[in-house]
Formats: sequence, structure tokens, C-alpha cells
Amino acid sequence: MKKIDSLNLIPFIDIMLVLLVIVLTSASFVVQSRIQVDIPQIEEIQGQNTDKRETHSITINKEGAFFLDDKPLSLQEISAQLEQFDKNIQVIIRGDRQSDLEFFLEITTMLRDKGINDVYVIAEQK
Repeated sequence: MKKIDSLNLIPFIDIMLVLLVIVLTSASFVVQSRIQVDIPQIEEIQGQNTDKRETHSITINKEGAFFLDDKPLSLQEISAQLEQFDKNIQVIIRGDRQSDLEFFLEITTMLRDKGINDVYVIAEQK
């Protein structure tokens, strides 16, 4: 039996780099929005939504600016836009972790007053 005095790691490193390149190029990256938002994290996420109704997203960035479907709008403009939508739409709220709670409460109060009850809040699992 031949004793191995040293181990040649160069071929192993080459194989690992090739595998890394294959994984990175074949992975699909999901982008939820173009607006940078640091989403808050929760311990456990409840059931996923499988309903296929009309969906609109409202985003609040850390400066407190509002976006309806990635378009920057004021709270009054969002309210006017929601008047045109059906009451049975789904609304997804994406709020930055560093934004004030006041902005979130303004949006949820406005949605409640408009009669829109199918509201979801995006959060990441820890």
C-alpha cells in the first residue's frame, strides 16, 4: 500500500468553483419590488394565500413615502385610486422595519374606511 505524503487540493477547488458557478447561474432570483424595503421578521408565518383575485401592493419606505403598485403617491392619491377599485381586491402592505407605525396605521385605517378587508402584511420568517 502506497503512503500519501500530501494531498493535492487544486482539482478539488476547481470542481467546487465550477459547481458554484453552475448553481449561481441556474438559480432563479425572485424580486418582489424595485423599492428597497427592509421587511420586518416574525417567528412563524401562517398559511399562504392561494386566491387569484386582483392584487395591489402598498409600500411604505423608511422615509414614510407611500407607493401604490411601485408608483409614488401621496396618501390622498392612494385613497382616490382605491375608490376606483373593486371592494373585493387583495391589498398587500409592505412596510419598512424602520418606518413609523403612524404610516402603517394611516394605511390600514384608510383601507378599513374604504371597506377593503382582504389585507395582507408582508413579513419575513426568522
